[in-house]
Parts: sequence; C-alpha cells; structure tokens
Amino acid sequence: MKKRLLYLIPAIFLLSGCGKSVSISINLPGSESKISESGDTDESEATEATKESVKKGVEMLDANVYYKPQDGYQPPENIIPQIKANNKNLEDTIKKINSIWTSDYSKIQLTRYDSNIFSLLIDTVKVDNSVSSEELRGVNISSSTGKELKITAVLKDANTLYERLMSDHDFVDDYDDIDNFSEKLKSVLTDPAAFTDGENKNSDVAWTLSNGALMIYMLENTKYGKQSVSIPIDYIKYKEFFKPDVLILPDDYAFKIIPDREMTVNIGGTERVVEVDEDIDEYGVLQEVELKIDGAKREYKDDSYSYGITDAYIFKKGNSAYLYLELTYDNDYRSIKVIDLNNNEQSDIKECFADTAPLNPNKFYLGERVATVSTVNVERKYTLGEGGSPEALENYYTIVTPVSLVAKTELSGERLKGINGDYDGSITLPVGILLTPVGSDNETFTDYSTSSGDIIRIPMQKLSDGEITINGRDVRDVFDGTFFAG
Repeated sequence: MKKRLLYLIPAIFLLSGCGKSVSISINLPGSESKISESGDTDESEATEATKESVKKGVEMLDANVYYKPQDGYQPPENIIPQIKANNKNLEDTIKKINSIWTSDYSKIQLTRYDSNIFSLLIDTVKVDNSVSSEELRGVNISSSTGKELKITAVLKDANTLYERLMSDHDFVDDYDDIDNFSEKLKSVLTDPAAFTDGENKNSDVAWTLSNGALMIYMLENTKYGKQSVSIPIDYIKYKEFFKPDVLILPDDYAFKIIPDREMTVNIGGTERVVEVDEDIDEYGVLQEVELKIDGAKREYKDDSYSYGITDAYIFKKGNSAYLYLELTYDNDYRSIKVIDLNNNEQSDIKECFADTAPLNPNKFYLGERVATVSTVNVERKYTLGEGGSPEALENYYTIVTPVSLVAKTELSGERLKGINGDYDGSITLPVGILLTPVGSDNETFTDYSTSSGDIIRIPMQKLSDGEITINGRDVRDVFDGTFFAG
C-alpha cells in the first residue's frame, strides 16, 4: 500500500460544494469533570476523577464555524472565518479566534467539543512571490474553566511516549520528509512552554485533541510551498500515556481519519482494525475505494468521475459505525459516500461536509450547493439515521455563501422575528434596497437580511433545478448581483 500524507490546505472556496492507527473503542458514558491543567495529579486522584466522570457523563456541545465579510467590504471579497460556541467559559477564546488569530486566508477545523474539551486548528495561508506557506495554531481549552490546556494536562510520562514513537521505524518513515521531525515532535510532547495560546514560536507546529487521537500538525516542504501534515497519536494504542479525562468520550461520537492509515474502531462492540484507501488512475480519476477490516479487503467501484477523497470521518453510534467519505468533482462539486462498517452496504448522498466538522452523530451539519437566487452553499442540521444515512433535523437551510443583491423592482415580503422566526408583519421593499440571502427552504421562499438588520421572507417559485422565479419573473430580472456557476 502506498504511503500518503493528508494535507490540510486551507483555501476559502465560496462555491466549494461541498497514521498510523487511530483506535477508538472507548464506550464510557463520559465526564463533566474539570481537566487538570498541571502535570501534578497522581494516579490515584486521576482514577477517582475518572470514576466520577463516568458517573456524571460527558455532554457533547455545539459549535458552529461560518464565514463572514470583513467590516467595510462587500462580499464575496475578504471573507473571514468565525466560530460560535454558547459557553461563557470560552468567550475570551472565541473573541481572540474571531478578531485576532484568523484572517481571510484562514481555515478553522473544529476537532473536539464536549463538556471537558474545546479544541480546534487554525490553518492560515501566507503567500509570498506566488509561493504559499502556512502558519498553524492549535487551540486547546478546558470547556469547564476556559483555561488553556497545556500538553501536561493531556499526557503523562511524555518522554517515554516520545522514545516509543521514535523507536517505531514505520512511524518515523511516514514523516521523514518533515525537516527536524524528531525535534518538533519532542517539543510538542515534552515542552509545554514551546506553545503560547496554542501557537509555536515558528508557527510550523501545532496540536489539538480529537475524539480519536492527539493530533499533531507539522509543515512539510513541497514544490507548492509549505503544507501541513496531520499526525495522529492514537488514544487506544498509546492509552497508558494519556490522562484519564482525555480518554472519556460520549457514547456516540465522530472523528476525522486519514486515508492509508490503519485505525481500530468499535464495531458491534468489537475492536476492528480499519484502513481506507483509494485507487486513482493516470488521469487523476478515482477508480475504486479500498476498505480493509481486520485485513479483509472490500472494494467499492466508482464510476462517478470523482477526483478522489477530500475528507473522511467515522461515525460511531451505539454498536454501529459508518465511514463517511467526501469525494470531489469538477468545479469543486462534492458529495459523500457512506459505507456501513458493520456490513458491506454502501450508499451515496448529495450532501457534502459543512464548514463545521461533524463530531456528534446525533446532531451535525452537512452542506449542499444549490441554485436559487444565486448559486450558493447551504447547510442544515442532520442526525444519523437508519443504515447510516443522514436524516434532516429541520427543513431550513442556512445560506453560507455571502451574496449582495440589489432589488430591481418593488418586492413584497414578510418581516420575521429573527432568522427563520415567527411572522412579524407584511412589508413592501423599494427598488434599490440591498438584500443579503441568509436562509431558505430551497423550494418556496428565501429569507434576506437588510442593512438595518431586519429579516425579510420573500416567496419564490421553483420551476425546476436552477429555474427560480419571484412574482413570475426570473431572479436575474428581479435582482442585480446574482451569479450562477456553470
């Protein structure tokens, strides 16, 4: 099997349509306990804390990643990433992320958020003389205290873990193209002072916590510039080196995986070794997805002319486990292949991953590209349904592509009490008013915000995919500023 590194190449596409092993078999109910932020907790105290954590249960919490225009700029230019999390303990951190640590060339990847841990990666592209490079920042915060988690709150006997990793020749060989790999790895594991507010002084190393592993990110030199590589340190394979609270997860969870890396997953209550890979032909087209479970190979032929896997997650819900593979196509259109790891069944869905990473199988975001009042990306909330297919939790899509439309004609609509809110009266909108689409059912209406902050719902008629009228007129005749992808 060929070696392959999964690069995290941050680029903001307004119309993007959407290891080693990562072993997950923890079925503990979870924890609400506070994670120690020093390395002083002894083993007996940690054991008691874990017992209390299991008794209380960990709660999966919600956060939402989205993109908005910078103040003073009209979309779609100067789009900056933002994150929302309804947690007073995180207010200072959220403010820093949204106002200081990100730019319009940043990408936020949420990796874990529960009542113990809030963790994400900020990956920012820098361009110099047409050569791009990246800067990395890992944000790791105790959800219950709001304080930064140093690596000493995550690992015990870190020096021994470092020695064990460096003695694993297969592990080292996977990352031998990274300059000063051993020194960088050692700094992450053993030197908490090397990171301030999650940033390494050289901005070339970072770490986060996921639902499956300690994730380490390093920059590797390529012909396209410096790009980041994801390095998972598996919770189960190295469980004796992790402090107890880090290992406690909710019953149901999801986590990002890296193709061409083995992982152990709890399938039907049994630990099974899983590996996913892809066969790409000489023209860069995906021929098949290859899946191994305990060495037994499954092959899934693909005739959709995909260019391969862009992202991959495993969803564990009860005794079931599902592999979600996002595939990319022409014009950056994306869809998802769902594979049931309990059996040989697969299905394809039109949705793609949203900007918010799917971490909770009971409530997660997926996205689509639709053509209504323009070609826009939308997202809504889902839960994992029967057979692993997503089931919508709402019939309302949030529009995540910033668009500015100017009315060419007088329009009638309804004022709402907030986005997708209750009726608050009828309104007539004048010619020339600036409207920003914010939500829709993709069939009968679109909601817009005005410059004064009002939310207005305007009916529309869907004649066919991509053929929308308002008051019997094509949307291009109703608004200036519409755009449709070819």
